[in-house]
Amino acid sequence: MLQLRKVSVVILAQNHNPSIISPDWVRNELSINEKEQNFVHTPPFSLFDSASFLLTVDADRWDLIPKILDDAHILLCGRVAAAYFRTLSQIPYKKLGVNYIWAYSPSLKGEYLPKVSLKINEIDPNEILDAKKVRCGGTVEVGFKDYILKLTMNYEGDQILIFNYNFSHAIQSWSNRKRIDATNSFLSLKARSEEITRSILVGKETDS
Repeated sequence: MLQLRKVSVVILAQNHNPSIISPDWVRNELSINEKEQNFVHTPPFSLFDSASFLLTVDADRWDLIPKILDDAHILLCGRVAAAYFRTLSQIPYKKLGVNYIWAYSPSLKGEYLPKVSLKINEIDPNEILDAKKVRCGGTVEVGFKDYILKLTMNYEGDQILIFNYNFSHAIQSWSNRKRIDATNSFLSLKARSEEITRSILVGKETDS
């Protein structure tokens, strides 16, 4: 069974301003139209926690996590990030990261987790460590036109394989219009991460 476990949107900048993140500002400017369940408001750090979203902001990092992982809330994450770029266009932004964590566990009796293997200069770590069972993780990094994809695969116990995707956009030199346009891609990036994961699980190539 393949399950989407976590989604997050991260905006790195030289100087976010956590002190402006009040509940009214979040509702009015970012259109998160929910009452806060928990709220922290200080000059170095702010937190807005509602039924559907968790937003944390410090001077360097803006982090939005949807608590409901359906397409509607992922789409809303894009709209919230776009509203932030639109409202605070003067901030020296550095990166926009969109992250998806998928968890796979066998659902049928007799199914096994895929094996992540590793060779270093054609040498198997089993030979180096003289071990009967070596469990490897792995990281793959690929550059595309507008972002760098980093995929990390690791085991969680004996029954779960984690696929952690980071789509990192270097937005420092982008126009604000291009930054806002990039927030429209969150659903397509989710679909891309799922496509890659399923292809790895069944051993098929994906369309580039």
